[in-house]
Amino acid sequence: METLTRTRAVIFDFNGTLSDDEPVLARVFAEIFHAYLGWRMTSDDYFARLAGRSDREIVEIAVAERGGGLADNGPLVERLLASESPIRPGTEALVRTLTAAGHPLAVVTGAQRSDVDFVLGHSGIGGHFEVVVTEEDVTLGKPDPEGFLLAARRLGVLPQETVVFEDSLAGVRAARAAGMRCIAVTGTHDALTLAGEGIPTVDVLNPAVVGLL
Repeated sequence: METLTRTRAVIFDFNGTLSDDEPVLARVFAEIFHAYLGWRMTSDDYFARLAGRSDREIVEIAVAERGGGLADNGPLVERLLASESPIRPGTEALVRTLTAAGHPLAVVTGAQRSDVDFVLGHSGIGGHFEVVVTEEDVTLGKPDPEGFLLAARRLGVLPQETVVFEDSLAGVRAARAAGMRCIAVTGTHDALTLAGEGIPTVDVLNPAVVGLL
């Protein structure tokens, strides 16, 4: 097992990083917006402007631009997430590797706690995360660093001792604003876009990325 010499703690973003579910969420919101707003949101619409934002921000933007109101989307989100495993085996293996190496783990996300709890509760790695910071825990979402700084305090580590895995530009910039090192994961954005942030970029999460920490 590789030795993590510079890192005490590791923080994972949730949607699109720990949980490879941005395509699932794109379908969820497309169905909701079509049903309640009459808007046929495309995949390009979602990934260009909405991916990486909190659920509330996505809904607020859609309502402001398209009008109308939305019913509770929780049951639909849970049903679609349950229809396929959003956490890849390689990601689970990475989480177990980091835990075995003695590094405390956290999740920092703009998603709602109920959605995070649902996915983690149906996975084999939910118990590996000592801290989970969700939309309800912060005043300002990414790219503000509030959530990352809160997670570091709760883990009892310094920001500079922490590495963040992120898939969105907003998340990458929030991690860097918090004074943390960041590794970007492609998917929400392509490698060229993420490379512009000047940080390491990987296509998938698995134990091999430990060598980058």
